[in-house]
Amino acid sequence: MKTLIVLIIGLLAATGARAQSPTSRGYLSIGGDVAVAPATFSDTVHPIEFGEASTITSAYQPKLAPGIEVGGGARVWRGLTVGAAVSRVTRADSATVDAQVPHPFFFGKPRAVSGSTSGLNRDETSLHLQALWHAAAGRRWVVAFGGGPSWITASQDVVQDIAVTQTYPFDSATFASATTTHVSKSRLGYNVAADAAYMVRPHVGVGFGATFSHASIPISSTTSIDAGGGHINGGLRLVF
Repeated sequence: MKTLIVLIIGLLAATGARAQSPTSRGYLSIGGDVAVAPATFSDTVHPIEFGEASTITSAYQPKLAPGIEVGGGARVWRGLTVGAAVSRVTRADSATVDAQVPHPFFFGKPRAVSGSTSGLNRDETSLHLQALWHAAAGRRWVVAFGGGPSWITASQDVVQDIAVTQTYPFDSATFASATTTHVSKSRLGYNVAADAAYMVRPHVGVGFGATFSHASIPISSTTSIDAGGGHINGGLRLVF
């Protein structure tokens, strides 16, 4: 978030008093997108084993997530445009698991089990509605900044139970594997964005941008994840 604020301030300074509003009626953009600041989170579940509740806590470590972004908008007044951008990123996460597993013979004597699991699918699809102010910065550069509401859908594999290996007298157990379920939820959030494009032709350019968005999305009755985060994107910019 701090990086994006610095970038916006830099773009504002770059336009200066000489900046002019582009005369185009609208724009289209398409390119790659990378989620660069995914938030870690943890979740605890209590499946029943041998008539007693287990306690399984999983700590998820999200990675960089590549994807695509497509956007467009129309000019409504001077350099002000109103439009939308759609982005989708995917990745495979991992999680460390710490559990207290009931004893098959005795109540109140749980066994500590720990392990890790990988290949947990996570994807986010975001629809950003945006009001952007565009300004010329020199002969070929166009910068833009703004934001608006976002509708973010997060889909995540989460650990629901674990399998253990154990032998008589069952006083200890070893982590074997995790059982997961796929959760998909959507919530309303917000976004702020900045973009800079170099126009190689009057209506064609290449650009890069940064977007920060956020929505708190519940994946269980006790846990919510911070969806969105910082994204860097770049690709083709078209004006018309």
